[in-house]
Amino acid sequence: AQVHVSAALANLMARAKDRADQEITRRLDKLQALQTRFEGMAQLPSSTKDALIASLQEQISSLTSLQAKVNADAGAESSSSLKTDIKSIVDSYHAFALVLPQGVIEAAADRVIKIAGLMTDLTAKLQARITEAQSSGEPVAAAVAAYADMQSKIADANAQAKVAVNEVSSLTPANAGATSTLHTDIQTMQDARAKIVAAQHDLAAARKDAGTIVSALASLSASGNASSTVSASSTASSSATSSSH
Repeated sequence: AQVHVSAALANLMARAKDRADQEITRRLDKLQALQTRFEGMAQLPSSTKDALIASLQEQISSLTSLQAKVNADAGAESSSSLKTDIKSIVDSYHAFALVLPQGVIEAAADRVIKIAGLMTDLTAKLQARITEAQSSGEPVAAAVAAYADMQSKIADANAQAKVAVNEVSSLTPANAGATSTLHTDIQTMQDARAKIVAAQHDLAAARKDAGTIVSALASLSASGNASSTVSASSTASSSATSSSH
């Protein structure tokens, strides 16, 4: 009977170890992918970028150590230690659940700011075409109105992205497990995510404005160079609509 009990316990421990290992590996894969994405960003302040990378590395180091301990405790057939290890995985979930969306939001904000910069460059080219048409006495009211709206949407996208970053930057994994702060953290994340979505909508609207301007200029005698902005407009604005994906 003792042999059967020992075999059953060993089987339970093996399955518990495998589940723990899979969960830790899942988290590590997500965190490492996000770290790689962050290392390639260039729009956010270096202090913001460095702070999140440090937070990601801390989580990665902690999970890597925990994974090694799970394997060691399972190998030593220490059921009590393995149980403690598994509890640590559960207890650390709040920190993981904070760092991951925080990083996703900041990465999306970085992309919004990058696309907004490309669109700002495009507005300078469009303005030159509008001025050229105006100098020729062409009716450019539609283009002028679309241009003003495009500038407004780009400015708002930048502002929304920067506010979103400021919101999530104040959250720290050290406090993520505290019940008193969990609800507030979730609300902060939701608000920041809403701002990123608003920024993406702004960029989509700016893209539409760019198309309106190009179409308006194409119908005028001063449209000789207007068509050259079409591909740039399409490239920049297409990227804008996918900036969070």
